[in-house]
Amino acid sequence: MKLKGMHAGYPTFVPLGWLVISAMVGNVLALAASIVFDPFCNLEDPGILRSIQAVSEICTFLVPAFLVAFLCSKEPGDYLFIKRFPGIKTALLTFVSVLLLSPAITLTGFLNKSIFDSGIIRLPPFLELIEEEAERLTAIFLSDTSLEAILLNLFVIAIIAAVTEEFFFRGALQRIVERWFKSHHVVIWSIAFIFSVVHMQFLGLIPRMLLGAYFGYLLYWSKNIWIPILAHFCNNAVAVIGMSNGNLKENVYISGEIQEWEISSFAIVTTISCIFFYFCANSLRKRLQRA
Repeated sequence: MKLKGMHAGYPTFVPLGWLVISAMVGNVLALAASIVFDPFCNLEDPGILRSIQAVSEICTFLVPAFLVAFLCSKEPGDYLFIKRFPGIKTALLTFVSVLLLSPAITLTGFLNKSIFDSGIIRLPPFLELIEEEAERLTAIFLSDTSLEAILLNLFVIAIIAAVTEEFFFRGALQRIVERWFKSHHVVIWSIAFIFSVVHMQFLGLIPRMLLGAYFGYLLYWSKNIWIPILAHFCNNAVAVIGMSNGNLKENVYISGEIQEWEISSFAIVTTISCIFFYFCANSLRKRLQRA
């Protein structure tokens, strides 16, 4: 029986079903692997956490994306938008655009968190526990500031996360959902919302959704999965490097801890940065669409 492309042309619920079910199975396998790595579930060793994170990302996101592409297309590479890696100029523009978008991400993150801190919206207790645990695990990840640890964190948090999540959300899920809607804007923002919710960290829901939307537009413009992967990597790498440096992590642009007296000046910087981002992203869009 030929498995490759066996479900090509099937209704949308077929690839979506495969994607969701395989992601759930992958998540269970990742949980089993985490017990093997850490039988007592202490989750205190950065090395063990890296291993668990890497396995979880691969099993939950990467494998399902490739499985769906293999089963639902006769050309899995085209299905997932796998093309030649971008040139240096394109990569540089992508990197600069992410940096220019960062102040807006930081400001929306501050506003997002302020909504919950003010009590306007309250998280259910179980989500508060998830947020606290995520903060604790992140602190453990970044507790070792040796060069070796930083490189390993970059590999797991920046490279593996960018590759696996982009193949799943932009490569596979965005491909599936675009069959439901005529507007690419609806598709991109829908996937961005799902991308943010799946992380189960609602204090960063809005900024993560904005990032996800930008990654989605990058794929729409380029039809090349490596472009959003590169942007995702740049964003995560800057965060890892910044939070691993004792001086940089206190910087408001890295920590996101904006004081009340800084809001006005930060908003001005963000506005200027967004203007430059618009021109940079527009230049990148034209370049990608010509390629």
